[in-house]
Amino acid sequence: MKYHLIYIFYIFFFLLSALGAGQIFSKVINPQFKNLNLGYQGIIGIFFITIVSIVSSFAIKHGYLHNIILHSVNLFFFFILVLKNKFKIQELKKLFFLTIILIIGIYVYKNHDDFPYYHLTYSLNLSENSLIVGQGAFSHGFRTYSSIFYFHSTLFMPFINYFSFHMGPFLILVFFNYILIDKILNFPNIKEKSISYYFSLLSLSFVNIIFYRIGEHGTDRSAQILVFLIFAILIDTLFKNQKKNIQKLYIDLLLLLIIFAATLKSIYFIYLIIIFYIILKKKKLFIHMLQFTKPRFVIVLSIAFFMNFFINFLNTGCFLYPEEKSCIGKFDWSIPKQQVKKMKTHYEWWAKAGGSSSHKSELSKDEYIKNFNWLKLWLKKHFYPKITDTLFGTAIISFILFLLIYHFHKKKKIIKKNENKFLRDLYFIIFIFLGLWFFKHPAMRYGGFVLISLPIFLFLSNFFSQFNISFNHKKKISLIFIILTLLTYNIRNFKRLDKEINFYNYPILESPFYFTEKIESKVILDNSNFKVYSPINGKMCWASKTPCSYNDNISQKKILNFNVIFTNDK
Repeated sequence: MKYHLIYIFYIFFFLLSALGAGQIFSKVINPQFKNLNLGYQGIIGIFFITIVSIVSSFAIKHGYLHNIILHSVNLFFFFILVLKNKFKIQELKKLFFLTIILIIGIYVYKNHDDFPYYHLTYSLNLSENSLIVGQGAFSHGFRTYSSIFYFHSTLFMPFINYFSFHMGPFLILVFFNYILIDKILNFPNIKEKSISYYFSLLSLSFVNIIFYRIGEHGTDRSAQILVFLIFAILIDTLFKNQKKNIQKLYIDLLLLLIIFAATLKSIYFIYLIIIFYIILKKKKLFIHMLQFTKPRFVIVLSIAFFMNFFINFLNTGCFLYPEEKSCIGKFDWSIPKQQVKKMKTHYEWWAKAGGSSSHKSELSKDEYIKNFNWLKLWLKKHFYPKITDTLFGTAIISFILFLLIYHFHKKKKIIKKNENKFLRDLYFIIFIFLGLWFFKHPAMRYGGFVLISLPIFLFLSNFFSQFNISFNHKKKISLIFIILTLLTYNIRNFKRLDKEINFYNYPILESPFYFTEKIESKVILDNSNFKVYSPINGKMCWASKTPCSYNDNISQKKILNFNVIFTNDK
């Protein structure tokens, strides 16, 4: 029982810490954000903690002392800035209640396949060591930077240790739910027809039902959750007549969320196209932003933006691995360009279903990815089992909402004519993203979930907004749909837990912690009080001693007091 109490304590501890960090960011960096609800404050707080984590990793490991101080400061600001506000206290009660409803999702025994390979180890390495240059030499996984690893390293705390290294996606899910549920139940224009209202309902349901397995989130699904939020805010920005200060708040928030999503998965930098689109469409608003945006906000976002490329560079010698053109110079830790090119082809080959543990194309990787040679196998191995499942889930969600709307609507249907000039533009932007995804990396983990559902949800939201539904009936639709969504989320997680208990022998009554294999490791490098370990018998690193490497052929040197790792075969 004590482990369960510790587990639950830390869930709420980190929740409050994120809220406190969000308040610090809002008060010091961008005061406009103080007007946002606790869901936004929490996501902003996670973003801010992540930036602090990245910067501090250059000088210190994220052990107990670092993390206790960091979260204690956040909690201090939480109590000072949140609890004195009675309105925020009411919000906090609702957030706690929502967290309890969703809490079953955090009980995970089996994580995704990349978790023992490098996700767990990367975060643990940050908790036990300060920044190491050239980590890409350890394995292919360590070449792939994600800010979620840095956030998780700050969750390394007494009694729970690394068993909190899957809580980041859960916290993002909780805050996402709070944002959309609060928006849906308190929609300011609920008496009117609203694309934004229906889009929020559909997005809320999709994320909870399709992304219900926290253990499968990795680095990509949290980013896709943020993209749903980005488009919900974008619709509010474009489709409503609002004051300049409100529009500026939304655009600042869009910029922050896009950069946050991109730090989780670099491919989302392409979503900065949205900001350029807004600049083109609303030039006067952009001028207003330039006049009133605080330099501190620009500086912090710039740090997050450039650190993404800089950490990539320190890991691999490439600013955007595995893009060969981004690899400049020839440093001790640089991954050879031939390897970079080979891995770029490999990732595209994998995304196009060229191979897995159960199948492999007869064509060479270079040949397979060319001229739609991949399409037939992709349709067989990826589209039909994975994309069709997502489409089926999307159809079920949409159909249930349609039945509710049809049941409550008044007989007379309102036909809209040219209500909004931005609708076609949004379709165009989405299909640009969808086209780039399909031609280069058509795997669901590379943004497929959100890109497939977005145009469907936008079309249906526009269609549903044509029905004439009273204020009270919209309230009923909202409550019924939210309850059905959260009920489905919990049922699916109960079924998942039942499988993990029976099939994987999850001892949930004894301990809530996820499974980790005990690994024996050997020292493969011992140089000037710096050691590198490697798992014995070809096993994965898991939570073995760090830094952990899958490559034995490495050396180390000191450059500007940083430990630099490089391979011996260059």
